[in-house]
Amino acid sequence: MRHRSHLPAKERQARSRLVKLLHEQPFLLGSLVSMPRVCGKPGCKCTRGELHPGLYLSLRVGSQRKMIHVPQSLEGLARQWVGTYQEAWRLMEQISQVCLKQFGKAKRSHGGNGDDEAVLSLRG
Repeated sequence: MRHRSHLPAKERQARSRLVKLLHEQPFLLGSLVSMPRVCGKPGCKCTRGELHPGLYLSLRVGSQRKMIHVPQSLEGLARQWVGTYQEAWRLMEQISQVCLKQFGKAKRSHGGNGDDEAVLSLRG
C-alpha cells in the first residue's frame, strides 16, 4: 500500500480525523429517541396523562433492538458519544466514496465497461 502522502488531501484529512476520533473518544453505535414515560409514583401528574419527557438510547444488541433509559444527568454524555459515532460514520462514508471512485477507475482500466457510472456518481 502506498504512503498516505499519495492520497488526495480530502481523503487524507478524513482518514486522519477518523483515526484520531476513534482513538480519543468513546462512542455508542445507536441513536437517541425522545419518548414520554410514566414514572410509576402514585399521585404523580403522569398518572393523569401528563407524561414525563424521557430520553432513550436505541441500539442493537445482537439481533435485538434495545431501548435504554438515559437519566437527565447523563444526557450530555450520551449525546456526545452518539455524536462521535455519527461523525465517524460520516467520515467513513466520505472515505468510501473516494475509494469507490478509485475502484471504478481500476475497473475501467481492466477492461470493465462504464455501466457503473450511475452508482459511482450517487454521492460524489
